[in-house]
Amino acid sequence: MAAPPEVSMQDLTGSWLLNKTLSDSFDPAFTLQGIPWIIRKLVSVTTLSLKVAHDIDEAGGKMLIFTQAASVAIAGLSEEKETRFLDGRETLHSSAMFGTSASRSFLVNLSTATGNDGKPLDPFLTQDLLREGEPGGDNNLFDLVIHQTKGWTMEQIWGFGIVNEERRLVRKMVIRKGAEVVYITAYYDWKGREDSQ
Repeated sequence: MAAPPEVSMQDLTGSWLLNKTLSDSFDPAFTLQGIPWIIRKLVSVTTLSLKVAHDIDEAGGKMLIFTQAASVAIAGLSEEKETRFLDGRETLHSSAMFGTSASRSFLVNLSTATGNDGKPLDPFLTQDLLREGEPGGDNNLFDLVIHQTKGWTMEQIWGFGIVNEERRLVRKMVIRKGAEVVYITAYYDWKGREDSQ
């Protein structure tokens, strides 16, 4: 289902479903990230949903709370929660599937955002995304993830795009490990506000 216009990067509250038909396969990324074959196979046949909630921390900083759920338990878990602080502070997240990684999140302007190396973002990350929100504003979510032991990094941008004439939540990812690079685009179907409770 297409995302309605009132749902934006400033308010993603609601439930989303990964559209595997439209999305790229995650298998090349999982292989680079060192995920075992049996887990990769489970992910390929599992329905993956995402619930998003907005909140404010004690200091008044904005947070996004992502709860990802799988229809089949993966690595012993069927649900995993991650809090992203939008002021760029580094947080450690321990995942049953990925292990421990450090991440930083920001709202960014697609035209001026820079990556982990301080250079402009890889063009793939901004390709086909709608320029929504206030002109010149920080209207897209950027995440930088660095794995603590496996040596890979991921830069990703969340935004909206038009697919088959429908507006959808889009997640663009560039995963690097040494000289290897994997590019992934994921598309999400909107399920509604009421499904996020």
